[in-house]
Amino acid sequence: KYIYYGTFRTLCQVNTDTTNLAASLDTVAVKDNYCFPYNFTCPDFWYKYLAPNGKIYISSGGTAVDFHYINQPDSDGVSCDVQLHGLRLPCYVARDNVYHPNYYLGPVIGSVCDTLAHVGIYELNQVKNVSLQPNPTHDGNFRVSYLLPQNKNGNLVVTDMMGKQVYKTNLPQWSTLQDLSLYWLNDGVYFVTIESEGTKVSKRLVVLK
Repeated sequence: KYIYYGTFRTLCQVNTDTTNLAASLDTVAVKDNYCFPYNFTCPDFWYKYLAPNGKIYISSGGTAVDFHYINQPDSDGVSCDVQLHGLRLPCYVARDNVYHPNYYLGPVIGSVCDTLAHVGIYELNQVKNVSLQPNPTHDGNFRVSYLLPQNKNGNLVVTDMMGKQVYKTNLPQWSTLQDLSLYWLNDGVYFVTIESEGTKVSKRLVVLK
């Protein structure tokens, strides 16, 4: 629904669902004076990349050690929640970004080297490949990886052994992983469920603090 583009100093959003694109133009972030660790390593707005967790990461045109990212890219205006220099990298990066394969591109018809030719329609309309790491978790921090039905949104729900919901979040259609910090969970067994398009997969999570 939203397109993001940037200049050196500003990050803008355009709503593609309106007939007046110019009127929908909104500035959602402005480059500040932050530089780390030197006065010439100041992140601006360069490459933008939609990552498997549904966030958009933004690299710098010059050498920098921090990425900006858009926390909720499907939200309107400043509610998209731009985190300026919110991700500290282990090395310097210039005019590059993080990348992951797009599993939903589908096979190329007629290609002799396409590895997706065996994937059927039924497989693309299911929740699958759900895993939790680490499990058990000792601090409530864990990663959930998954594949949603092709181009469909989903939900992630955590319930206790009695079926009481203790956490829920929406999953963007592009996402394939979520890093969760449910530090308030007590010791015990919980169920992490990914659901979308009438299909769902549940995995057991053990919390041992």
